[in-house]
Amino acid sequence: RQEQAVFSALQREVRRVLVEETPVPRIEPAVPGLEPDPARTAPMMDLAPLFAAPPSPAPQGAPSLPVLRILGQMASTYIIAEGPQGLYLVDQHAAHERILFERVSAQRESRQVDVQGLLEPLTIEVSPRQQVSLQERGEDLSDFGFQIEPFGERTYLVRAVPALLAGQDLAQAVLEVVDSLGEGAESDWQERVAISLCCHGAVRAGQVLSHEEMRQLVRDLEITKMPRTCPHGRPTIVHFSAGQLEKEFGRH
Repeated sequence: RQEQAVFSALQREVRRVLVEETPVPRIEPAVPGLEPDPARTAPMMDLAPLFAAPPSPAPQGAPSLPVLRILGQMASTYIIAEGPQGLYLVDQHAAHERILFERVSAQRESRQVDVQGLLEPLTIEVSPRQQVSLQERGEDLSDFGFQIEPFGERTYLVRAVPALLAGQDLAQAVLEVVDSLGEGAESDWQERVAISLCCHGAVRAGQVLSHEEMRQLVRDLEITKMPRTCPHGRPTIVHFSAGQLEKEFGRH
């Protein structure tokens, strides 16, 4: 009788389990079986103080990241870090999406969403399909920090938005959030809205970050429940093993 609801529930649970069991993607050595020689691997210093006092540790049993030492940034897109088993590249946009997604979800559940009121209302024009979505779910968007009200034929006024959209193209962000309402199963609309919000609010590929910003981003990623993938399912981090690096430099 509720086929779509059953399907959505199963889909979410299967995805959750698969994400939890997914290892950090790694670039395998060119020669099968090539692994770093433990006798030649220098012990890693304890970097815990750099990432101390997380506000909410990941639940027991959740996938965690290795302790990472930030080295720099590549192509203003990837954070380069050193870990116990080699080199790691963190996709800054995907990682920030994961951080924001869990933050937005927690705020919505606790009804403590950070809201940014607009000094002047933003006027947007919507398509017939977007209008239907707003008529059905417009009031529900207040759970995410939106305040949107009708203003004539297929025209709406936006008086407040989630704080994470500050500094973004608000008109485009709002319209894409409205578009997400009409996609997929009815029972998953909150997740789609959260994903759309986080995609707009996350740092972009090509955005230069300071060393402290990179370190804070990785620290925040470490304490998420699912640090290895973004909400879309893409990896947030890729691993280059010490064995592969030794092979490429002819040290084996």
